[in-house]
Amino acid sequence: MIAFLFYESAAGLLVVLAVFPAALVRVRHSSCEQQQRELKRQFKECIRVLTASLYAGYSVENAFGAAQKELEQLLGDQADMCRELRQINGQLKLNIPVDGLIESLAWRSGVEEIATFGQVFAYARHNGSNFTRILRDASERITDKLELEREIQTMIAAKQMEQRIMNLIPLGILLFVRLTNPGFLDVMYSTWMGRGMMTACLILYGGAFLLAERIADIKV
Repeated sequence: MIAFLFYESAAGLLVVLAVFPAALVRVRHSSCEQQQRELKRQFKECIRVLTASLYAGYSVENAFGAAQKELEQLLGDQADMCRELRQINGQLKLNIPVDGLIESLAWRSGVEEIATFGQVFAYARHNGSNFTRILRDASERITDKLELEREIQTMIAAKQMEQRIMNLIPLGILLFVRLTNPGFLDVMYSTWMGRGMMTACLILYGGAFLLAERIADIKV
């Protein structure tokens, strides 16, 4: 579509295909961020159940088992966090240290909150005189941060939708002109100066698209 609207030629398609790898990386990055946000939401529920079980006097192994059972009822057994808990509980039965399992999950997921929880968990278990209190305080801070992120995402959801619509408007205008007055833009496709201007417009459009994405990406 972009090759047709901006170049109307096979050569234009080659120009667009040249930036396709970068666009694919961007799409994959966006998909990864979405998966991380969902994992954070599930992890928040996990540490809530985990700390409650530890406060109730459960051992670490039994607390992880209880977290798995409750999250499977709450989220379904195919949820990412449930699969991770099944893997953790399976390795706990082989006497693999839980600290390393949490660290492995943090490394594979790339979620900062899981890494922070793992560090606090390891410190509290080996050095803390009050393991459950330290873990509860850390869990509350992590939960507050994740809740703040969720509230921000809810607040800007409408603006993000507006941003996506605004991103499509320039293409819609160009398509409308092409369909309603086919010969109006012929000079932009038949001369080198016109093609250069269309290329400049495409670059500006791409830059505006990336800028809008960055503005809407708020980190806590």
